Amino acid sequence: MEKPKVGFNTAYSVVIANMIGVGVFTSLGFQLVDLHSYISITAVWLFGGFLALNGSFCYAELSAAYPKSGGEYHFLRTAFGDRVGFLSGWASSIVGFAAPIAASAYAFSKYLLDVTRFNVHPLVISILIIVVISIVNCISLSHSARLQVFTSFAKVILLILLIAFGFYSIFYMHADTIGTKHIIAGDYINEMLSPAFWVSLIYVSYAYSGWNASSYIIDDIKNPKKTVPRSIFWGVLTVIAIYTLINLVFVLSSAPAEIIGKEDFVYFVANNLFSTHGGNIISFLIAFFLMSTISALILIGPRVIHTISKDYPFFSFFVKHTKNGIPLRSILMQAIISITILVTSSFEFIITTMGLILCFFTTLTAVSTIVLRYKHPNIERPIKIPFYPIPPIIYAVFNLWIMYHVVSSKPEQAVYSIVFILLGVIIYYFAKNNKK
Repeated sequence: MEKPKVGFNTAYSVVIANMIGVGVFTSLGFQLVDLHSYISITAVWLFGGFLALNGSFCYAELSAAYPKSGGEYHFLRTAFGDRVGFLSGWASSIVGFAAPIAASAYAFSKYLLDVTRFNVHPLVISILIIVVISIVNCISLSHSARLQVFTSFAKVILLILLIAFGFYSIFYMHADTIGTKHIIAGDYINEMLSPAFWVSLIYVSYAYSGWNASSYIIDDIKNPKKTVPRSIFWGVLTVIAIYTLINLVFVLSSAPAEIIGKEDFVYFVANNLFSTHGGNIISFLIAFFLMSTISALILIGPRVIHTISKDYPFFSFFVKHTKNGIPLRSILMQAIISITILVTSSFEFIITTMGLILCFFTTLTAVSTIVLRYKHPNIERPIKIPFYPIPPIIYAVFNLWIMYHVVSSKPEQAVYSIVFILLGVIIYYFAKNNKK
């Protein structure tokens, strides 16, 4: 019996859910440490979206030409060989999915505790939500797909309403107390030319990460050559508009001192916009919809582990799946890794380190579009990169520039990233020798 597959709505919602998650609800507090002008903040989100759009063109072409689950693992393996492909799969499994699950679960607990005031450690709630959503995804693909579509579109509606009522509150409802009070133009020219602008882009890049989400579950999507590229393209455009406008609301509504360095800064923003009662409602809804992000990551990540395990007998334990096509063992392993990261790392460390590693492999993937055009010139490409080769070059060059500034300003994160990749190399050789 053929296993059930999902259509455009689910693929689009998976992209949206993976992009709109913990990043947009947590990163502004860290950006405001060095950037103070609302113009600089708006520019960093627009530029991050521009880079994501260029990257999405690359993934759209690759997904249509090589329609197989695995994302970067499959694309880079085809372009650069087994070693690079394995390392990208290693990074995707842990950094690309397990670490964001941990970060999203932690943010969920912070927003929930802002509302409930329970005397419970955030880690307890974070672990509990990972376990519960993993169990839901173990039941069936159809259940998790329905949950995904509902929570994703509800999250978009929440943010659109927050944008609309946020601007209304700033300039009309609270025009006397907010209005133009927090419109700080500052020295935005120098801020946009400073290293701090490019370092801030690592937070923005992380917030935009997830636009390649549907490419990881190609085997579970109907008509993937058309559905996957469409879901990526429209998902990115939707999120660029939402991110730019919502961050403008955040910046204009609050004094920087109120939200700098806070993971749950939207709680304080909502209090300024809608009073304490309204802030509690917004924080509760954010906590609820962060579950959508966690669910999407749990839905996709195990498919990468499962794909790798089919190629390397060393990981044969993860090959088996249920009669409904659910990679049960991979889901459970991902949950264990996420919980381990959650209890051993700080929130900011998770964001910056995994942002750096993901930036490296998505850059390689953009370059692979050029490599594969030379290696496989005759393969059918239902979707082609517009203005090729400009988008992959733009994406790769600016990502390298961002990584340079992050490594220069945060050398500790660079060291951990290198150690993580070297550990992947060691595991690769174990897997390779077992394969022979």
